[in-house]
Amino acid sequence: MMRFPLTWPSPRCSLVALMTAAVAACGSSTPAPTRAKSATGERDTTIVHEPCEKDSPSAEKVDVNGDRVPDIIHVKRDGREVCRVVDLNLDGAIDAFIYYDAAGLERRRESDFDRDGRADEIAHYERGVIVLKERETNFDDKLDTWDHYEGQRLLRRERDSDGDGIIDQWWQFNNPNDAKCAIVATDQNADGKPDPNSVVDLCAESYGTPRAAAPPPGGAAPPPGSTAPPAGQAPPAGAEPTSAGTGAAPTGASPASSAAPADAASPNAATKGP
Repeated sequence: MMRFPLTWPSPRCSLVALMTAAVAACGSSTPAPTRAKSATGERDTTIVHEPCEKDSPSAEKVDVNGDRVPDIIHVKRDGREVCRVVDLNLDGAIDAFIYYDAAGLERRRESDFDRDGRADEIAHYERGVIVLKERETNFDDKLDTWDHYEGQRLLRRERDSDGDGIIDQWWQFNNPNDAKCAIVATDQNADGKPDPNSVVDLCAESYGTPRAAAPPPGGAAPPPGSTAPPAGQAPPAGAEPTSAGTGAAPTGASPASSAAPADAASPNAATKGP
């Protein structure tokens, strides 16, 4: 299952592919089809693994749980750690590659969250502070989300929702007190720009689950169709007494019929959801 790091095609294969494409272009007079969307927001979606020589003789291997399998590997060059390989959950699979700058501060981290041996997120740091996360969220081995940070806070997000390599969603995280609040715009007319009529505020009062209705105040009138008279008022002349109007069961009623109205639902008769 281990597929970290990613493999690269050989120079010979790349040359053959390039020559094949050139021959096909020369032999056809049909122009290439244009893109369905503007390429203004085009992004490179390739997940690139930066080499970390974990098997080098100078690498220091640490076995944390005593199973004779290294859980942390410190890769050094000229006496300085340049990268680190980490198995965070001690399951024998690599969870992260961490890279350091000349000052010993973290500059890059490749993380594999679903344990398939491939990076799902590449985080970039400047002077040890996060500035960008490139993420793969739909299991197609291509980047689709770019999170931009400022002062260690997520500020904005660019997203390719349909996997064509062109940004079609823009998120602005405008509430520093709530990381879930964002204003989201989408490109629905394929011009590579946010559409003004597509903007949604995720924390607006009109968005999300509606508030529950407040219970009626005490002493409110009975609902339409009810035969019970208001409290303290006798039933109309000639009307038969009811359990709601007198507090007693009708003449001849059995104890079971006075315990609950005839149309009351039993616990076993609850309706199912869709």
